[in-house]
Amino acid sequence: MENPITIKIFSLTNEIYKLIAKVLDKYNFRHEFVIITDTDSRKTFEAKLKGSKDSPEVIIIDKEIPSELKEMIIGRYNGASVICLPSLNETDIVASDRVSQISEPLKLSEFENVILKITKKDK
Repeated sequence: MENPITIKIFSLTNEIYKLIAKVLDKYNFRHEFVIITDTDSRKTFEAKLKGSKDSPEVIIIDKEIPSELKEMIIGRYNGASVICLPSLNETDIVASDRVSQISEPLKLSEFENVILKITKKDK
């Protein structure tokens, strides 16, 4: 039996997590939610991640997260594929071929297609 794929979601709101968790649960992905606040700095963000030792295969980043923190997240999980939630401008983050964009408004069907393609479960 193959190991479940680990996905880490970074967002300012619980609502985004609740929506996409429905899709992730449908395919038995292991997922973790990290809530970011408007007041998080580099230091407080690092403290939030200190206990986290896992290396997710996919990271999901909400559009509302400040650019500096987006870059930190992508840099920290260098080997992970990245899904950027609605309307995130690609110029806001480190240019990378591992970044997938999701259009706005967020459509769970589009998100589902992207996550299945990235994780190679779309067969």
